[in-house]
Amino acid sequence: MVGGATGLIAVVLAAVISALFSVFARPIGARLGVMDAPDGMRKIHPVVTPLTGGLAVGLPTLLALLHGALATSFLPLYLAMAAAGLACLLLGLLDDRAHIRPTYRLLLSLLLALAVLEVVPALKVTFLHFSFLGQVLFLEEFALVFTAICIVGLQNAVNMADGKNGIVMGLCLFWCLELLLFAPDHVRPVLFALGAALVVALAFNLRGRIFLGDSGSYSLSFIIALLAIYVYDIAFTTLPADLIVLWFLIPVVDCLRVMASRVARGQSPFASDRGHLHHFLYRRLPWRWGLAVYLGLAGVPGLLASFAPDTTLAWGIAALCCYGVIIAWPERRVREAGDTVK
Repeated sequence: MVGGATGLIAVVLAAVISALFSVFARPIGARLGVMDAPDGMRKIHPVVTPLTGGLAVGLPTLLALLHGALATSFLPLYLAMAAAGLACLLLGLLDDRAHIRPTYRLLLSLLLALAVLEVVPALKVTFLHFSFLGQVLFLEEFALVFTAICIVGLQNAVNMADGKNGIVMGLCLFWCLELLLFAPDHVRPVLFALGAALVVALAFNLRGRIFLGDSGSYSLSFIIALLAIYVYDIAFTTLPADLIVLWFLIPVVDCLRVMASRVARGQSPFASDRGHLHHFLYRRLPWRWGLAVYLGLAGVPGLLASFAPDTTLAWGIAALCCYGVIIAWPERRVREAGDTVK
């Protein structure tokens, strides 16, 4: 009963805070200097839009993490997550204002991940339990580096996926729901708060009122990565590693494909282009359908497999096949600019 009341309070407070930051996004964004202006090339949204979605979602989540630090016996865990989330939020705001070089940003994120893992060693992925293998693979001395790469890799993939309204917030809602299926009771208020803030901010994002910004993509991906690792370490008997891979599969694979294609063309892997999955969908479909296809491909297989983890491998193969078909399908027309895009 107490846990249910805590979850309800978390939902209400998170929704209210998110609504306030969303309603007053324009003056807040102008004050912070994080307004995204269209350039007619890569940024084709119709009007100048505040990059304050990260504040609308991140601040309620950070408050929920701080409450977890004070109200539970897991103070180091929640405090480390809150500190890392805040650091990523500030890094993202700085990037939204001044556009930090990708290599510097990547290095800072890697150092932050290593620091969190040193402070809370329990967050390291020390073993991998797959649904299709009969034995556990122990990482031993590679655990620290492997975990840090996973965290920063997801952060980079999510940031690259944040190019159209609704994608990252929609993905995060799927990840919240999937984590709720396996998370211990003391983590649930954080997931409830995150989910409530996402729902409110998503309503404004889909209308083009706010963008998530780098502050949102950096902080949300970092926090979700840490939560996924923690939940896996606790529930590994029912939550196999390949299921977590399936949750994040499509944005990560798309990120790796895009980076590889840039390198093959002699460009920097961090150069900007219009070769992401959401760009393919945008050029072929009205975005309301493109978003549904993206979230259906990236979110539904993992959600369904969460109820039957022994089907994870099959869902993963099916998702990759569908992804390959979308990327390889010949384009027949070019969409005109005018829809909202980051």
